[in-house]
Amino acid sequence: MTTIATDALLTLSNIRIQSGQKRLLDVEKLCLPKQKLVAFIGPNGAGKSTLLHSILGQHSSLGLNTSGDILAQGQPISEVLQAGKIAWVGQHERFELPLTVLDYALLGVSPNLAWYQRPNKDHVKRAKHLLQEFELSSLLDSRVQSLSGGEKQRLAIVRALMQDTEILMFDEPTNHLDIRHQRFLLSYLHDLVRHRQKSILVVLHDLTHAHRYTDEVVLLSQGRVVAQGAPDTVMTCQVLSDVYQVDINAHLTTDGMVFV
Repeated sequence: MTTIATDALLTLSNIRIQSGQKRLLDVEKLCLPKQKLVAFIGPNGAGKSTLLHSILGQHSSLGLNTSGDILAQGQPISEVLQAGKIAWVGQHERFELPLTVLDYALLGVSPNLAWYQRPNKDHVKRAKHLLQEFELSSLLDSRVQSLSGGEKQRLAIVRALMQDTEILMFDEPTNHLDIRHQRFLLSYLHDLVRHRQKSILVVLHDLTHAHRYTDEVVLLSQGRVVAQGAPDTVMTCQVLSDVYQVDINAHLTTDGMVFV
């Protein structure tokens, strides 16, 4: 059931991450396609976030035993990261700096500016447009510390979108969002792939969302890839029930498949 992409966005080989004797991730081979919206699904502790962090090289400072190789379209992932070609939103973004909402959104252009440069009028115009799309325009001058959890999450996403990278990665981006904003975000990401040829990797817990909005699903369990492919192929009730260790049923509705 595993798909090997001939024109891969990312190729991971022999990725192993351990904390003492505990195996966090053990991926022999994984190819992720470019210009697709790819979801990582699986139960808690399956290795979804660990996999994204391994791509970003965020384990080296945590004292974990790591090994393996990651290539981004044939280049070492370290070179791609150094060049600022991946935008990232984690589960626990920090909002400690005394910034306004607009200033925080403009942090997204910082990797493209020299130390002496500041965002220009076009950057500000684009930031205001994105803030309006994510229903934050009424909060332009508010301090980020005053925002609700959902507002902070949407602002972190706007900051990542301001980087305008070809690759975007999100770790549980629907956290703290209500149903309307969840659907808007996933539709927005889907459109970025369709109309702007972005490549997006996202960790999701909601199986209905993963089936409805993504092009490809990677199912993990106990640090290993169980299956990879189109949602219809991977997300069968039998496979999901086995991995999640609970009965999972799917119901076809006018809006698509719903998993309960």
